[in-house]
Amino acid sequence: MKKVALIVEGVVAQKFMELVVSKFFSNNFYLVITKAPECLPPSLPSTFEVHIFDPTSSYRLSPLIDAHVSDAFVLLENVKEQQAVCEIIRQKNKEVRLVSLGQKWEGMKDEQLILLDPTQIIANKCIAKIPNVPSVPQGFGLEQGEVMEIGVPFGSVFAYRHIGSLRQKDYRIVGVYRKNSFHLSHPSMVIQPRDQLLVVGNPETLNNVYLQVKSNVGQFPVPFGRDFYLYVDMCLQSKEALQRDIDQALALHSQLKSAMLYIHVLNPTNHTAIEQIRTKEAKNIQVVVDFRGLNFATKLRQDSRKKIGLVIIGKEIFKRQVNRKALFESVSPIFKTNAKGLKGIKKSMVVLNNSMERNEDISSVMFDVCAQMDLKMLLYDFDPDKRHKMAVIENYSYLSHIYNRKIQVIRTQSKNPILFLNSLESPILQFLPFESCIIKNPFWGLFSTSPERMAFLNDMHPQMLIPVVE
Repeated sequence: MKKVALIVEGVVAQKFMELVVSKFFSNNFYLVITKAPECLPPSLPSTFEVHIFDPTSSYRLSPLIDAHVSDAFVLLENVKEQQAVCEIIRQKNKEVRLVSLGQKWEGMKDEQLILLDPTQIIANKCIAKIPNVPSVPQGFGLEQGEVMEIGVPFGSVFAYRHIGSLRQKDYRIVGVYRKNSFHLSHPSMVIQPRDQLLVVGNPETLNNVYLQVKSNVGQFPVPFGRDFYLYVDMCLQSKEALQRDIDQALALHSQLKSAMLYIHVLNPTNHTAIEQIRTKEAKNIQVVVDFRGLNFATKLRQDSRKKIGLVIIGKEIFKRQVNRKALFESVSPIFKTNAKGLKGIKKSMVVLNNSMERNEDISSVMFDVCAQMDLKMLLYDFDPDKRHKMAVIENYSYLSHIYNRKIQVIRTQSKNPILFLNSLESPILQFLPFESCIIKNPFWGLFSTSPERMAFLNDMHPQMLIPVVE
């Protein structure tokens, strides 16, 4: 049986004692100490033992605070008296958990002391009533915002995404309230508009997550991150390839809502070229020259500890299998540059496959990017057996109404999407799910029926690979 000391006085104490009596746990023994018995309820259960005296008296209080007292609540009207009582209790019992009213006391360093600031409690109650402010449970955990309930509005960048596709660094979505029911989360669960997400994690991180969930379409690269990272390698790439990648990264940075563009120069060998690249620096563009000789995979793994909104690379880096593996593990969107550049691109395209029935997350990214870049959208549904992806097309159609974007659908059982891409005169932005098959040796991709394994070999069209749950 736990022994709980209640040292009380005043109006707050009176309300507190009424609640304790109505909710008390019979396995606890309550030691009530007060100099004002009028603050106590008229009748107390048998597990309550009352002592009437001034609790600031060490002579009277110390004998009662023995090793069996696990918790002590000090609710007095006078702040100095509260501090004096807490000091007496701590001198007698080093392990007891102390809960008291008031702000931080000078010279009082006690990890087992919990101070409840009444003004802060009232302010938190008021702020919770203001619209578009995250709901934080009161009286739970540390009460610092480590648990939060976040509503998902229509047009949210979290809507129609699998929970498993979200990086969830320093936070976790543990449950979803949907249609007056609570569901424990799992990686394949798709977040729907009007869902209420139960999220736990670092309080500062949760505030950022709240803003991301509430942000509407047109915010990419959120929720993956805020910044673009371009990687160029002077040992692997020619001067023309470096310029190609930098030009396309600058174009993306100007059209999409990235906060910063970081141009990482690996294996610097040409001083003149480095100085030319440095001329691109601006308030939101930073050139980072790596003189440590790190390879791309190692550098990316280090940078991935931050949230990368979009990784931009050329074919020379992407064609190496070890680099593709590192990119896959980064769980960030990847933009692979193309030979013709981004000038004149007016359309985007996605080749539908069966896995998209459970991986709608690529669709929300595609709609977001196309809205910002003002690109038309093409769905290419290729199936020799005429088993077309009607469920996937239906999902895209539904999203097109939400995002107010028109889509074009091509259904065919004869023309392979690779042949279709090769027949186009103008470049088109191709969206691809970044599936594990892309990591494999490209030689065997020539014999694969997977459009993803074959399509990433194409260098004529820019490609955006989106991480998905498999």
